[in-house]
Amino acid sequence: MTAPPPTLGFIGGTGPEGQGLALRFAQAGHPVVIGSRSQERAQTAAHTINQKLGGNLASGQENAQAAEAATIVFLVVPYEGQRDTLATLEGAIGDRILVSAVAPLSFEGGRPRAVLVPGGSAALEAQAQLPRARVTAAFHHLSARHLAAIDHPLEGDVLVCGDDAEAKQSTMALVSEVAALRPVDAGGLEYAWQLEALTALILGINRRYKVNAGVQLVGLKS
Repeated sequence: MTAPPPTLGFIGGTGPEGQGLALRFAQAGHPVVIGSRSQERAQTAAHTINQKLGGNLASGQENAQAAEAATIVFLVVPYEGQRDTLATLEGAIGDRILVSAVAPLSFEGGRPRAVLVPGGSAALEAQAQLPRARVTAAFHHLSARHLAAIDHPLEGDVLVCGDDAEAKQSTMALVSEVAALRPVDAGGLEYAWQLEALTALILGINRRYKVNAGVQLVGLKS
C-alpha cells in the first residue's frame, strides 16, 4: 500500500512565494497548510489555492498550528521577520525538516541587493535558533509569478543545501515531484549564503530583461 504524501506546512505562506509553492505542491497531491500570524489571512490564501485546483488539499492556520500539522515545514517569511517568527515556533517545529527559502535582500532605488547577515545566512541563523530542526535551503530562485500560473510549465534546477543527509534527500525528492524541476545537491548548509545572494542577482537580471528567469545548469547529468 502506497503511503500518503506528507503534509507540507508553509510558515509565512500568505506571500507570493509561499502561496506559489503551496499551490504547486497541492497540485502534485500534497496536503498543504498555509501558516500566518493571522488565521483569517491563512484561510483566505488556502481558499484561493483550493479554488484554483478545484479540490480541498489546502487549509489555513496560525503559524504554530501549521507547523504542528505538517511533516515538512517551509520557511517563507521575509528575512526581517524570521527571528521573531521562529522565536515562537521551536516547540511546534521540533525535529522536523525545515526548508528555508528565505533570502535576505534590500531594494535600493528599486535594485535588489543581497544583505550580509550576522549568522552567515538566513538558513544558518534558522539552524542556530532551532537546533533540533533539520534545516535545508532550497527554492530561492523560482519565479512567484510562474509558480502561481499553474498552466505555465516550470523548468530549471533547484539548488539544495543541507547538513542532514536525510533532510537534504527528502527536500530533493520534493523538488522532483514538481514537473520539469530538477534537484541539484549544492553541498552543506555553509553554502546557503550563496543561494540566498544569487537571488538578488537573478532578480536584477529579470528586472533588466523583463523576464522571470531561473537557474539551469548545463553539462550536469540527472
